[in-house]
Amino acid sequence: MTESTRATLLERLRDGADPRAWDQFFESYWPAIYACARQRGCTDDSAQDIVQEVMLKVFEQRDVFRYDPSRGRFRDWLHTVVRNQIAECRRRPSARIRPAGAHPENTLPEPAAGGAAPDEAWERAFERGLLSVVLDVARREANPRDYLAFELLMLDDLSGNEASRLTGLSRNAAYKAARRVLTRLKALVGGYESDGKLTAALREALAALPEPPLERQMTTRVERTLRAR
Repeated sequence: MTESTRATLLERLRDGADPRAWDQFFESYWPAIYACARQRGCTDDSAQDIVQEVMLKVFEQRDVFRYDPSRGRFRDWLHTVVRNQIAECRRRPSARIRPAGAHPENTLPEPAAGGAAPDEAWERAFERGLLSVVLDVARREANPRDYLAFELLMLDDLSGNEASRLTGLSRNAAYKAARRVLTRLKALVGGYESDGKLTAALREALAALPEPPLERQMTTRVERTLRAR
């Protein structure tokens, strides 16, 4: 997703009259927020709380309007909001959700030593979240057979003959269709000069997507909370 695309989304959020803008904001950023909370040692329940509270802050207090592009990247600004919310959760014992069966004195654990630094993990989670959303945009825009050809050839790494058999396109037409979708994706995301790097990043983004039950649960939870406000 290019910076201009993100800016357009933020402008629509400022208007406050476009419900789809809020849906897109949630779809784009909740996986990164959840992953960041988990990386910092939050349990599944507490990470879901963090997602909900960050979204509420944006929705109710219009924190997003404080973002000033001249002062840095949007992802860095959002990361600060998320870290502050995690810190606030740690300061409030009543908000420290414990796993089932945990000892009463247990609270949100600190991240384990080793592994990627939280900031590096945020960068990866943020980019993966955006790539998965952009992939969905390309899927909805493309002819279904074109997208299937792209999926089979570029993401599943099937042969041209297999893609031809499954799509009903000729081998050459399947490759052309896949290239059209890939070209559109490159235009949407920007920053990926190499087709190989982009397709590898897309595969990683798909593999990192939260399980569908968690996504449904999180979506329903936030939607109910926002409606209640």
